[in-house]
This record gives sequence, C-alpha cells and structure tokens, in this order.
Amino acid sequence: MQNLLNSRNLFEKNLTCIELGSGCGLLGLVMCSLGFETTLTDLADVVDNVLKENVRRNLLILNQCQNLENIQHKALVKVLDWTSQLSSDFNPPYDYIVATDCIYSLDLIPYFAKCLYDLSSDKSVIICGIERRDPIVIDSFLNECKKNYSFNISKISVNKLKKILKGINDLNFENQMLVEIYHLKKINV
Repeated sequence: MQNLLNSRNLFEKNLTCIELGSGCGLLGLVMCSLGFETTLTDLADVVDNVLKENVRRNLLILNQCQNLENIQHKALVKVLDWTSQLSSDFNPPYDYIVATDCIYSLDLIPYFAKCLYDLSSDKSVIICGIERRDPIVIDSFLNECKKNYSFNISKISVNKLKKILKGINDLNFENQMLVEIYHLKKINV
C-alpha cells in the first residue's frame, strides 16, 4: 500500500485518511499503521457487529507494539451511509480516501461518487480497488465520477502492480488479475 501512496511524504504529521465501506477494517488498519489518523466507516450494523470491536482490538495491539517508538496510532470508527447527507461528525477534506470492493451495484454508484466528492479536495489522494465482477458497474462508476464530478481517473497498471508486488511468487497476474485499482483526483474548478 505504501508504494501506491508515494505521491506524498507519508511521514508528515497529522495526515488524515478515511476508509469507505471498511467491513472488518483491514485496509483502514493498514493505513493507521502507516501513521495516518484514520477514520473507518461502514453501515451501522457492520460498525456495531464487526468493525468497532475489530478496530479496538487491533489498535490496542498496534499501540503496544509501537510503544517503544513512542508512537500513538489513532483510528476512529463511524457510521457512514452514502445515501444520507454527510453528518457534521466528519471533517473533510481528508488527505487520503481509500475504498475496496465498494462498487458492486448500479444503484449505489451516484451516492458513492458524491461521497467521494464531498470528502475530498483537489489535494486528496483517492484510491479505489474494484473487483471486476460486472464491467457495466465499473464503467458506470468511472463515467459517473468523470461526468458528474469531474474527477480525473487513472488505472494503476498491471506492470506497476507487478513491480510493487515483486517477490510474491504465488501471483499469476495474467490469469488472475480480477482486481483493478484506480487513482481518482478531484479537479479544482
């Protein structure tokens, strides 16, 4: 993940990150371990039944492991329903916005794209990992972001991913590259 985010000095103080659709919170916890003040989000039932406790336990372990370096990792868990108005609990813009496997339904695309827009600035780095289940859904998401929100979008190439993941022998990119990673940039208009 650190290699995908190399567009800024990751060791600056007080960089913020928000993970959308966190599920169990793996990506958000990775971002937290890299030093970001991270907000992990999902729907209320996921937050209450999975995310809140998982983040609490892992944050405790992470902070115990880092205690020797006197680093205190920060993570918050919040309910975020993309179909609702963004509440005042959130503090946009975030420096980094990450999401994986959130684009799976045509109905959610306008809400997700608006959420990305509302949480970002032209300086935000937005990374979306999408499993290629349905090309129509992915193409609709990309078109929505370009057309209605003027995001600049670039796909992270398979060659770049190969370089980043060099040394992992179990990966057969040509036959199993079902995940696409996109970098979105809000255009300042």
